[in-house]
Amino acid sequence: MRKILIAGASGFIGRALIDELLKSEDIEIVGLSRSVRSSERERLIWKKCDLFSLKDISTAMEGCTEAYYLVHSMLPSASLSQGTFYDFDLIMADNFIRAAKKFKLNHIVYLGGMIPLGEELSWHLRSRLEVETTFRNSHVKTTVLRAGLIIGPQGSSFTIIQKLIERLPVMICPAWTKTLSQPVALQDVIKVLGKVLYLPEVQGNTYDIGGPEVITYQGLILKAATRIRKQRKIYSLNIIPLFISRFWVSLVTGVPKNLVYPLVLSLKHKMLAQPEHLWPYQEDLSTSLDRALEIALSGEVKEVYSGYAPVQKDVRSIQRLVLPEGRNADWVAHEYFRWLPTFFSTLIKVEIVGDRCTFYLLDPALKLLILEQSKEINTSDRQLLYIVGGFLSGKQERGRLEFREVLDRRYVMAAIHEFRPALPWFIYKWSQALIHLMVMRAFGEHLKWHVISAKKVLS
Repeated sequence: MRKILIAGASGFIGRALIDELLKSEDIEIVGLSRSVRSSERERLIWKKCDLFSLKDISTAMEGCTEAYYLVHSMLPSASLSQGTFYDFDLIMADNFIRAAKKFKLNHIVYLGGMIPLGEELSWHLRSRLEVETTFRNSHVKTTVLRAGLIIGPQGSSFTIIQKLIERLPVMICPAWTKTLSQPVALQDVIKVLGKVLYLPEVQGNTYDIGGPEVITYQGLILKAATRIRKQRKIYSLNIIPLFISRFWVSLVTGVPKNLVYPLVLSLKHKMLAQPEHLWPYQEDLSTSLDRALEIALSGEVKEVYSGYAPVQKDVRSIQRLVLPEGRNADWVAHEYFRWLPTFFSTLIKVEIVGDRCTFYLLDPALKLLILEQSKEINTSDRQLLYIVGGFLSGKQERGRLEFREVLDRRYVMAAIHEFRPALPWFIYKWSQALIHLMVMRAFGEHLKWHVISAKKVLS
């Protein structure tokens, strides 16, 4: 029995993939979800898992032989999320690949986005490429499938288009709506995802999976409007800047701007399959655009998922910092504790005794935060400390601070996860939270100074 892990199993692609894989009697599926789920289906096990937690992923992955990674989160994952979606994506991918190496996964299938050649990529596409790079550099065999717009019910990108058609009889469209794309039917994507498991000759390679028709976004909107039996007029106004059109799309559709903004900024790129990356079995991608639209539009317009809704107020804060050459995450963590008191001009002190690190204000009795090194074995490329006390800390379950190396040691991520503050929420957001951002940005400049100093010494 092959035990397959699916990260992103609760999404619209993940749910369809589960249906496809369970047709094979030799497969058992472990589906990851942020919430507790029960399953009445044989050979499907749901496991609650926070992808920001290496411990959660490791627990869920144990015993699995292969995995699908269908995750791309642009929505907040906490009550307060400080940082960019691409840094969040990078940490989740890094966690996943660390667990995959630990359990010696045979194969990972990653569904990403098409990458135009020779262009300055939007952060949405750069994020997809960074995840690819993270998997590729791990030496765990990874098959990368790149897709543009996937036409399927409940897909976030397609639902946005559907809502625009439903709500606007007349559209004044910016230049990006004339960009060429190669939308692909959900059922074709699922067919390819399933086939990869059984074709050793394609595993470990990169493929673009596009549908049989190349069309502009304007053309797609008109074609979909015909299917919905809505007469829509479209006028082009090329001077509309991207930042205006992304705001307009979010306002009209009601979709959170965190999701809309990165997607719209990526629409300036042609999303076309590259000849050197074509899927070798093109018959798998033969569903016509008309047929794909017919299937996708057969149901009601669905609400797009708006993000994580925590029961208690929690904080996630992630900053990407440059890693000085020859240094590691262990050095960065210790440098942070050495540097912090000098930044606050002796107001805040740091005391390290054994596995405990205490931040205090002037007097040791005034403990701000108490951190305790993880009982798990910390490594030179990842340092993890749990937040266990201090008068700025509320009751913690898994609040933690970490420093980890990413992208071949080019950067180190400084991240706080699942922190629950003691201060009233409004006060925290406009005081402690902002101070933390200021401190981390200043520490990032401090690390850049180390880089510049090292270059001066070498020259």
